[in-house]
Amino acid sequence: MKLKLEEELVCGINAVSQIIKTRPSSVHSLFINSSNNERLNALVRDATENKIEIIKERSSFFEDNFEGVNHQNAAIICNKRSEESEQFLDPILNKDEVKILILEGLTDPHNVGACLRSAAGVDIDAVIVPKNRSCHLTPSVRKISCGASELIPFVVVTNIVRTINKLQEKGVSVYGSDLQANQSYENVNYSSKYALVIGSEDKGIRRLTRENCDELIKIDMSEKMDSLNASVSTGILLFEISRQIKLTETNIVK
Repeated sequence: MKLKLEEELVCGINAVSQIIKTRPSSVHSLFINSSNNERLNALVRDATENKIEIIKERSSFFEDNFEGVNHQNAAIICNKRSEESEQFLDPILNKDEVKILILEGLTDPHNVGACLRSAAGVDIDAVIVPKNRSCHLTPSVRKISCGASELIPFVVVTNIVRTINKLQEKGVSVYGSDLQANQSYENVNYSSKYALVIGSEDKGIRRLTRENCDELIKIDMSEKMDSLNASVSTGILLFEISRQIKLTETNIVK
């Protein structure tokens, strides 16, 4: 299927549903193979309410356009969600509480999509990635994120270290996930203004990035395993940081 430069083809019930709900005016067409289950019927209803064209397609349409992807017989053509520039962070950094996830050099869309799901689960304010040598907001990432990509600003920066320094100037504490760290992630007093840095799948965070973090943390592993998948580590760390901050706030109130 030939698309315009500003358009993309996104599949998967969760991703499609989230886009229709959050920015229906950007959706041009909904494609379905059938409407024989309630979730697909709900998509059709939402599309109808928003005056989105509904097109019934054969299985071959989905097989040709989404080879090897669990498309769930639902897809849309929509305008691409824009990736944000570093200036987008300015109003976020002036808040009393800041929650940022930095993905440095992740290239696997499955990892990035899964990281976005975890980030949405703890209400992260923004996800930051470098411009080069990293996976951006592709249709595959959107599908795997199950709609989370529509909920979190995706910020692309030229220089991760410079961005980290900018965050620190605004009082944000930067924690780097590093296998060689001395400190366990469970034993850290986390700031309510924080950024978590996750490194690439094979090399982790870069040396300069590591040196500019306020603190390096690790997940203690069994001797049988060297490391966890990047997205699994992201989920564990984000939810532990969130838990500890909530616990601290509760104790202050008491």
